[in-house]
Amino acid sequence: MGISKKLETIYHNGQPDGIRSIRRSLSTMTTYVIPRPLLSEAKNITGINRHGIYYLINESEDNRIAQIYIGQTRNGILRLDDHNRSKDFWNKAIMFLAESKTFTLDMISGLEKYAIIKAQESKRYTVENSVVPKYEIDEYDLATVEEVYDEIQFIMATLGYKMNDAKAMQSEETVLHTTRNGIEAFGVYDGERFEVLEGSRIGRTEYKSLSPAIARQRRSALKNGDVTDVNSEYVLNKSMSFSSPSSAAMFVLGASANGWAEWKSKDGKTLDKLFRK
Repeated sequence: MGISKKLETIYHNGQPDGIRSIRRSLSTMTTYVIPRPLLSEAKNITGINRHGIYYLINESEDNRIAQIYIGQTRNGILRLDDHNRSKDFWNKAIMFLAESKTFTLDMISGLEKYAIIKAQESKRYTVENSVVPKYEIDEYDLATVEEVYDEIQFIMATLGYKMNDAKAMQSEETVLHTTRNGIEAFGVYDGERFEVLEGSRIGRTEYKSLSPAIARQRRSALKNGDVTDVNSEYVLNKSMSFSSPSSAAMFVLGASANGWAEWKSKDGKTLDKLFRK
């Protein structure tokens, strides 16, 4: 059994999807979740002008991140005013702030660079940072940066945003596959969402049975480069999350499909047998 963790959340305007602040027990860092329309209101919160890093995200209606940007701030929420004027894509900010004795300027510079690298390596989202900061993380600070980032990754996961590399975190035993019609795709299921992994082959043909919503999603993935044509094969360039195994199977196969029967383990067991029987 893992170590228990306690989180305390304040809903500042009394709404579950409004402004929130989150603090882990014994931690000196506070997380602030701020919907973009409530940016002005959030400025009234005590302690929100401290040092730290932040994520700007473009979140879809089903709570999936499509785009993400990571930056550092030396004046807390006031840094977001610049992005409110210059960046259109984001609809929510998540800030990780602490007192200057915890988040020194060297610490937030190192943490910003580390978080950008991790986001790019995960290949879960489109990272809007065009360059990685050249700041060199001191070897003596690296352990602290990694420890703080682990807490950030944990908090983000509780909010529904996975930041780890999906492909690297899975063992052969947990990876599922489908090979119908010569297509070879791989994925993982956590009981709630199904994730098709980077490098999966995607069927080129779209059959009449494919739902219009999935067809639009496929076209969008091709347009924005999440799926590319490699030697006459469609290849997934980053892991993609779906609300169900069937949605994932339909996206991959280009046709109506029962994901519970389509996705199989290494030893041939269907997802249905693994999770439902």
